[in-house]
Amino acid sequence: MHDLLFETRTEWSEQENPREKFIEYAADLDLDVEAFTACLDSGDTAAQVQDEYEQGLAVGVDSVPAFYINDWFIGGAQEFAVFQQAIEAALRGEHPTPTPTPLPPGVSPFDPNPERPGYTYSGDAYHGSEEAEIMLVEFVDFQSADNRQHYLEVWPDLEANYLETGQVRLIVKYFPALDHAQGFQAAEAAECAAQQGAFWSMYDLLFQQQEEWSQAEDVLTTLKGYADELDLDTEAFAACLDEGQTSAKVQQDFAIGAQNQFPPAPVFFIFMGDMGGYVPSEQLQDVIEQLLAQEE
Repeated sequence: MHDLLFETRTEWSEQENPREKFIEYAADLDLDVEAFTACLDSGDTAAQVQDEYEQGLAVGVDSVPAFYINDWFIGGAQEFAVFQQAIEAALRGEHPTPTPTPLPPGVSPFDPNPERPGYTYSGDAYHGSEEAEIMLVEFVDFQSADNRQHYLEVWPDLEANYLETGQVRLIVKYFPALDHAQGFQAAEAAECAAQQGAFWSMYDLLFQQQEEWSQAEDVLTTLKGYADELDLDTEAFAACLDEGQTSAKVQQDFAIGAQNQFPPAPVFFIFMGDMGGYVPSEQLQDVIEQLLAQEE
């Protein structure tokens, strides 16, 4: 049935109610049609399908096909070489990301990591002073029109007034919408650029050129072209994208948002010491001012 459903996808997917087609397929496969029909009409398998769907969301699966080979994740229709590489790495006992190690005493995951300039201990890119008392965590969706509008119209003033003055540090995580497949690829591109010290240049370019890459017939080729514009090592950047080297990071961030039912990006959290939490984008400046007033 698995094979037949893929082979006849156009046929049954265009039916208003594909029930009769599925029963027809059961007969073609010499199944017990009466038992098959009873199962189909009872909805007995609906709970299992829903449970597996929720499991996929919980581990960051946003589109199909998606594969896990031990803890190696492969998203999308990839070439054989991509699967071969992951399988061989798994057979060697390798893992896609380093095994987490305990943080130094008195350090939080969002503190700057001196061993990786521009990144926190949790592996998130940040912008602003390491000494800033206020941390602004943004979950972004590069494909979101609202997120781009915030970047173009609201963010420049916030950056000039609070980041450049050393009062706030911005930390970036990812939460693309489920139907924004290109948004996931763009987030991976930002992280691939980060490997060459160009995260923020790519971050800016992705929002500025959103219409171009999000509507491109070949998104990956367009994204690779941006690496050339930024004078990156294009061969290394292309390998990073093609091999999904940064997909685990993007999927981990997405899983946080999905599990906690975040609203659509941009999503903001503000922290200062023991205080903090979710803040609607239109209230960012007011909340920052309130926190700064408490410091005086």
